[in-house]
Amino acid sequence: MIGAFMFEFIDLYTFAFSAPALIEHLGFTVRDVGTITAAAGIGSFIGAFAGGWAAGRFGRKPALVACLVMFSAPSLVNAVVSTPESFLILRFLTGIGYQGMTVVGAVLLTELVPGRVRGRAIAWVITIAGIGPTLLAWLAFALVPNFEWGWRALYVIGGLGLLLVVPFLRHLPESPRWLESRANLARADSIMTGIEEAVRAAGHTITPLPASMPAQSATAKPAHDRGSGIRALFREGFGKRFVVTCALWIFGVVAYFGFTSWLSTLLKLQGYDLGQSTLITAVITTVGLLGFFASTVVTDRWQRKYSLAVVGTVLGIVALLFTAGNSTAYVLAIGCLLQVLFQVVAPITQTYSAEVFPTRFRSIGSGWASASARIGNILGALAITAILDHWGIPAVFYFIAALMFILAIVMASLGESTSGSLERSDELADPESAVPAGGK
Repeated sequence: MIGAFMFEFIDLYTFAFSAPALIEHLGFTVRDVGTITAAAGIGSFIGAFAGGWAAGRFGRKPALVACLVMFSAPSLVNAVVSTPESFLILRFLTGIGYQGMTVVGAVLLTELVPGRVRGRAIAWVITIAGIGPTLLAWLAFALVPNFEWGWRALYVIGGLGLLLVVPFLRHLPESPRWLESRANLARADSIMTGIEEAVRAAGHTITPLPASMPAQSATAKPAHDRGSGIRALFREGFGKRFVVTCALWIFGVVAYFGFTSWLSTLLKLQGYDLGQSTLITAVITTVGLLGFFASTVVTDRWQRKYSLAVVGTVLGIVALLFTAGNSTAYVLAIGCLLQVLFQVVAPITQTYSAEVFPTRFRSIGSGWASASARIGNILGALAITAILDHWGIPAVFYFIAALMFILAIVMASLGESTSGSLERSDELADPESAVPAGGK
């Protein structure tokens, strides 16, 4: 799973790291960069929806492998093209794959990892995977300013995710929770037995379930027969948490990509040459790893909704500070702090959005929430292009700050408290958001 997330992160960053070289060597314009970024956003929207749907319909494992192929193969092709139109198509396809992978991977991890360590486990997976784009950033610094073909090597690295397909097909377990929700109890029990044997073989003990844990009725209607789509989600009382999760993804993703995807381009527009912009980007990306490490401490210590609200508020303040100076040292310091804070938020968002839904709504709920953010990201890319044209670089950071303040308010006032128990998520709904019987 770490490898899948690592290559997903690499493909997420390749265009951002290569964009300044495309402007300098191939004559791409800022508008081309914005349009291609928006196309990747459209692909991400489709990928988040399709990945969530496929994970619920066909299983977490096959959906994950399909997404891995979808974002790796176009990256290899991207290494040999040179026109904005080709980039637009290929980044669109890559977006489908890497965002589908994000949704499915988070759901599978959530369902395989015990609740008491789930947040930390997901944070550690993302932390280790975050080494990928850091190495890519330094590779970009070594190659992009010095070789006209240097940017192409970044896409070749992104395509190496294809090497994981066979190991995943052979060794990655399917989610027992998903199998149980599809009434495939024999296979679910077989996989759980294998997991428990591996845990005991590693020297760990397994705590038995409480005696009061209700057993599944043999005559109970299978979950998938009761509906697992977005209408059923609202009908059964999970509408409020879905809307809040959508807001979390929209404001967080638009702000995050408004900074990370545009950083190299913004630096170049600010007067830095290609070597300086790639160096600053590499340093900021590397320091951002500290945020992933910090998230491993924070994510299980406090309620996730309050952690998100606090970090969102601090992010908004730091984004405002970015506009207060323009020396290289100042840009580097504030840029590093922004990146660290964004990386703290990422694992907590992944964990919250998967935990807050019951098993049969988990992939579709988190998938649609993530997909909603991609619509925002499309509009965000176009908005940032317009902001740059009319008001300049400082206005971009005012925009990011506003998004973060809104996110903090929404999570603090409306966010769901999560206990880490997926059984509790399966049982509880929001009574006020349920649609009465016979309602639309």
